[in-house]
Amino acid sequence: MKNKDKILVIDDQPANLEVLVSFLKEHDFTVRIAENGKWALQVLETYQPDIIILDVMMPEMDGFETCRRIKSNKDTADIPVFFMTALESVQDKVAGFEAGGVDYITKPFQQIEVLARLNAHIALRKQKIKLEQQKDLLKMISITDDLTGLFNRRHMNTVLEREFGRCLRYGTDLSCLLVDLDHFKRVNDTYGHGFGDIVLREFSQSLATSIRVTDSAFRYGGEEFLILLPQTDINGAIQIGENIRRRTENKKVVSENISARVTLSGGISSFHHHQPRTSKEMIHFSDKALYASKKAGRNRMSVYG
Repeated sequence: MKNKDKILVIDDQPANLEVLVSFLKEHDFTVRIAENGKWALQVLETYQPDIIILDVMMPEMDGFETCRRIKSNKDTADIPVFFMTALESVQDKVAGFEAGGVDYITKPFQQIEVLARLNAHIALRKQKIKLEQQKDLLKMISITDDLTGLFNRRHMNTVLEREFGRCLRYGTDLSCLLVDLDHFKRVNDTYGHGFGDIVLREFSQSLATSIRVTDSAFRYGGEEFLILLPQTDINGAIQIGENIRRRTENKKVVSENISARVTLSGGISSFHHHQPRTSKEMIHFSDKALYASKKAGRNRMSVYG
């Protein structure tokens, strides 16, 4: 079975490349070569190795400068760099570590030692990547509603404060839509909570695809949802709200032998149009408008005031 670990070897000496590459391939590494630092930087634009083996003594751009450039690029900064050198001076080794290297291979190299060092650093890098992925996952879980997959109310507070602050600071606009699925209790009572959960999930998926990449949708609570529309005036918010309402009205939710349609009511407020003093007041305006939609017969969008 072929080893998936990839190594980029940078050396201007064909004899060194032949010996080292042959050794690495014998141990099932996938190997690419570059004969100088400039070539290596070009290779790294499209190739992501698990580790880099870099010769110190090269013409034009030595290994130390090549390493510094690798580490200055955010796309390659985390790739471990091994220096390969015949130099034994402490100053040269310190210079390599200061440039961003993680280890040295001394020529002529001992195969067993080199293999052990490479595997150790590759394992450390994989562990670091896994920890970063777990960290990202935990962060996503902390801001996501379990049932719908939308952002949760806690994250809504964070985003709302940030966007409201941007309006105050830069004079940009912000609109807030608060929507509620009509007669949702009747859906649960008639078809059961399991089908009700399906309705919430399908509505949330539809909502997520109805808004722009700059907008944010949140589960506000129960069957209520809040949508923030940065840099959107009241007219733009009305248009988006109506699109969401019509899309919901026209969608049939089907599960096994159950088929049903739901509608929604919504309330709209906007920073420039309503001039709320706080972000909480902005939500309050949207809530008042939502109540007006319910009172007027549901399945409609209303603007506060």
